[in-house]
Formats: sequence, structure tokens, C-alpha cells
Amino acid sequence: MRTERAQLVKAPRERVFEAWNDCEAWPRWSVAFTRVTVTERAGNTKHLDAELEVEGRTIHRTEKHVLTPPQLVQVEGVMAGAPNTTEWKFDAVADGTLLTAVIDAPLDEWTNILGPSAESQLGILLGEELQAFARYVESQ
Repeated sequence: MRTERAQLVKAPRERVFEAWNDCEAWPRWSVAFTRVTVTERAGNTKHLDAELEVEGRTIHRTEKHVLTPPQLVQVEGVMAGAPNTTEWKFDAVADGTLLTAVIDAPLDEWTNILGPSAESQLGILLGEELQAFARYVESQ
């Protein structure tokens, strides 16, 4: 399953990239993340340990981020045993930054987490996360 969403953030790309990479602040604005801890940093890579609230359940998640500032973050994640990859692109545009997220995940494993409508639920959740993040950055 592949899900892609984009959101205009009315702020310069460097500021958007910096705010997104302040992972331990995600619970301040996220509709899903309730806890994020950076467990390791080495060069352009960092590892996260996190908890999300999804469909009324608390779910553990780990992530590995490979950073290419200020335009790209590649993420390998595992949530409740289900792997996924996400590519976060930060494109400078006239009105600020176009933030695009592309998630690739095995549908069968994610159906166990989100239910039979996993593909549409993931798209909705991703869209809500991007909107919440844009509001957070724009309010600073």
C-alpha cells in the first residue's frame, strides 16, 4: 500500500525542516504521537522510540531517520510488528514549504492495526498529522 499526502506550510524550508526534526516535540502538535524519545544519534542518522494512540489503542513504534537537510528525511519504521518506509520531502515554494510524505507499507500487516479500511485510515491520519504540523509551525 502506498499513501501520499502534501501540505503547504507557510514558513521557510529550513524552519520547517528544523521543527519536523525536533522529534521529541511531536507530542505537542501530533494527533497520534504521545511520546517520542531519540535513542541514538550518529552523523545524519537518528533512532526513535515512540508511542502512538491509534483507534483508542496505545501502540509502540520505532524509527530510523536518515537526514538530508533541508530537503529530505527517509524513515524506516516498525509499528506493532508492521514495517513501513516514509519519505518526507521539504520543497521550497513561493508561499513557504510544500511538505510531502509518501508511506509504503504492507497492507495485510497494517490491516491488523487499523482494521479493514487501513489504506483510507492511514491517508486520513497522515493528512491530519500534516495539517496539525503546519498549524504548529505557522503559530511559532
